Amino acid sequence: MFNIFDIRLERGILTQESRILGADCYSLIWVRFGQCVFTFRGKTIICRKNELLLIPAGIPAAELRGTGGIRESMMVRFSPNGAFTTGSLPILARTEPLRWMTHMPELLLEKLLVIVEQWTERDRYFSVMCAALLTELIVTINREVDEGEKAPSSIQHIERMKRYIEDQYRSKITKVEMGTCIGVSPNYAAALFRKVTGLTISEYVHLKRMKTAHYMLQHSQLTVQDISDHLGYSDPSYFNRVFKRIVGKLPSEVSAERTIRE
Repeated sequence: MFNIFDIRLERGILTQESRILGADCYSLIWVRFGQCVFTFRGKTIICRKNELLLIPAGIPAAELRGTGGIRESMMVRFSPNGAFTTGSLPILARTEPLRWMTHMPELLLEKLLVIVEQWTERDRYFSVMCAALLTELIVTINREVDEGEKAPSSIQHIERMKRYIEDQYRSKITKVEMGTCIGVSPNYAAALFRKVTGLTISEYVHLKRMKTAHYMLQHSQLTVQDISDHLGYSDPSYFNRVFKRIVGKLPSEVSAERTIRE
């Protein structure tokens, strides 16, 4: 478990001067899009879309925040508590920063957004919940790093399957279709998708649908029932449960927020 000192979600154009991160704890940064620039020990690291940067404790670092950069990134600054040893997770035992291109951005985004939500709302026991969620996140990252770089052919297969899902996500998508999409057996396609992305095919489809549903609830006049039908959910109650699990709110709550804004 960890002690968390700060969690930040930043979007848009950054115009501030450089920001000192300090060396008193670890800094974990993930770039969703755009880029972030960091300096340490006279070196410069540029992190771009879907790249992670873990700066160990003990390394003074700074983020260069010049004008004109449009990006979205998340940063968590933390340290292990007294009962935790860095040797339990190899990436925390490193003495140099780790820069890593993740192939499971959807999974990391889902986990990070929950951490940000907990940290922002500060409900009872939020610090314990954030520490538990961060532990799960670090373990997920460490497992991906342990497995090493994926074969180019595997990445190509994943990108083809993702594109297929982007085109067909409103319909039922199975591992049979995924196997046909990349010319392999259904079981191999499903196993490869899970191994690389950290998500099952079904979980990925639900994430895509809920992202679309959230946008439609915020920016259209459609009802929850209309959106549920549009996204291929014949059972509205099931749609509500999936939306609540992924987004953290009920569709009706998001729709009500739209009404208040209007």
